[in-house]
Amino acid sequence: MENGQKRISDLFGGRKIFNIPKYQRAYAWEEQQLKNFVEDIENQKSDRSYFFGTILFQAQPRREGFEIIDIVDGQQRITTLIICMKLLLAEQEKSGNDVTMLKDTYIQIYNRYKLRVLDTDNDFFTSYILQDNRPDDSQVHTPSQRRLLEAKDFLRQAIKARPDKIEKFINTIESMKVLTYSVEDKAEATLIFETTNDRGKSLTSLEKTKSFLMHKTYIVSDNSETELDALQNRFSEIYRSYEEIESRVDEDSILQYHFIAFFQQWKNKSEYQNHVHTIKQKVNGLINANNIVEAAAFINQYSLELKESFEFTRTLFIRREPYLLDIFALSRQATFYPLLIKTYKLDNSDTKDNFKRIAQLVEIICFRLSIIGSRADKGREFLYGLTRDFNGNFQRLIRKLQNFITSNCSDFAFERALKSPSFHSDVNLNDQRYLFWKYENYLRDIDGYSEMSYDEFTNAKPRSRFSMEHIIPQNPKESTVVVDDSILSTTDFESQEFVDNYLHSIGNLTIDPISANASKSNQNFVYKNQKYFCRAPLMAQNELIDFLNDETGQWDRGSISKRLEAIRLFALERWNPFKPGQKSSEIAEEIPSRISEEEMWEDIWSSTEEPVE
Repeated sequence: MENGQKRISDLFGGRKIFNIPKYQRAYAWEEQQLKNFVEDIENQKSDRSYFFGTILFQAQPRREGFEIIDIVDGQQRITTLIICMKLLLAEQEKSGNDVTMLKDTYIQIYNRYKLRVLDTDNDFFTSYILQDNRPDDSQVHTPSQRRLLEAKDFLRQAIKARPDKIEKFINTIESMKVLTYSVEDKAEATLIFETTNDRGKSLTSLEKTKSFLMHKTYIVSDNSETELDALQNRFSEIYRSYEEIESRVDEDSILQYHFIAFFQQWKNKSEYQNHVHTIKQKVNGLINANNIVEAAAFINQYSLELKESFEFTRTLFIRREPYLLDIFALSRQATFYPLLIKTYKLDNSDTKDNFKRIAQLVEIICFRLSIIGSRADKGREFLYGLTRDFNGNFQRLIRKLQNFITSNCSDFAFERALKSPSFHSDVNLNDQRYLFWKYENYLRDIDGYSEMSYDEFTNAKPRSRFSMEHIIPQNPKESTVVVDDSILSTTDFESQEFVDNYLHSIGNLTIDPISANASKSNQNFVYKNQKYFCRAPLMAQNELIDFLNDETGQWDRGSISKRLEAIRLFALERWNPFKPGQKSSEIAEEIPSRISEEEMWEDIWSSTEEPVE
């Protein structure tokens, strides 16, 4: 293919098959880029040419009489253009127009489609995008397939909304100007790869790293074609790993986590925040010092470990181990990803017991820090440095994490937060729900029932997702109840003393589905217990009867105090950094089954003062 400026119709004309190489990312355009694409075409004046940008190609050997052309840069634009032309030509056919030549140019010639996308998506692309089949959800296997389908739907709607502009759109596309540059081999492509970019989406840090490493591999390698093949294969695997988890974590975040964990030369925050620049400085420094062999070895090792980090991150999400799901449920794991990735890699055992222990300590740190009100990034610099310096000594790492817990979220601070009369307003709602999810499963385990699963707990359906319920309501309906042998109106519960010391205490809270919570409204405890709590599928509600006043059978201040104590003792054992993974039955043996209110309050108030140094 000749280099230079040409019309789109000339670019696609003839027996050409365009191919997206395996080391490129899959289809990534979303609504904003598609909207820009349509608006650019629509707003183009008929007397002026529309410049479509620069496209970088690499010619491959001819096969079966066809020119095979790899799209090195520009695959997002080319793919979108072909989808758009397919839809435009379909509308023209419905109007009785002959579009045979245009279909030969842009869609399919001699039973060969003009564009071949990545192998994982190509059958989907031909079957459901270029043909008129409509997939159901079971046929959509990758995020890129979903985006291809969404692009087709978006463009179809845009075209249907402009029936009088279909011919203008086709003419505008055909007359678009494009600047093409065709390279002879991978080595030449790296010379200009860093300066090219797809119109519509900025290059990510991962893409910048890929292009930089490809370019430097060409410079330092004696066998650049072979080395570039290896590097491209690694990035192909990186993109495939990431596609499975892209809704869970950002690709550039994984790139930074990898740098923090495995680039042992970084010294400060600035270097890991500007990790792409730091890597460039490292490689360029070696090359400028004529340490060519060392530069080549560094690129090889860094890209290999980067591929592994993406694979390990993918594995962390798809393993669905309970101790990992706990961390994800807390939604505070970003600071700990480098540590999780590195410890997973360096635990060479089949059972991954050392990694499991680290993950359990991470969950304890996340939860205890959140309960005491610390920022999610507390201790981040220390933890990042700990990760960087970790070399496989798990026992030493465990001791350091335990020391971090005792220094930054001690038992004293943790207990004080749990005992706080304003617990409900002090603690993030998701963390409250998480605490009661674990308490619910603790109660179920004691009685031999199956646990509430992660999927049940994280269910986001509007009516069945979990919320927090006040046992004595925040805004009670007017009625009379018995409390401490006295007949009281619910207005007595509005006293400042009760609100300040009991209403928002952990002992007056329970987990509840939103629909059930709404149906209880602001009813008093007697009504709730008779109608809901005693027959609820939740053990945390069934057990409330165990805390009723022995004499009156009512839920009162003493009930709240005793339940607070039970939950406090449970939490101290469940999130004990020196006994991670302890079973509920073991915890129960250490928790008194009954404690007097006087003993409980003596313990609570005696521990609210700061300890003497």
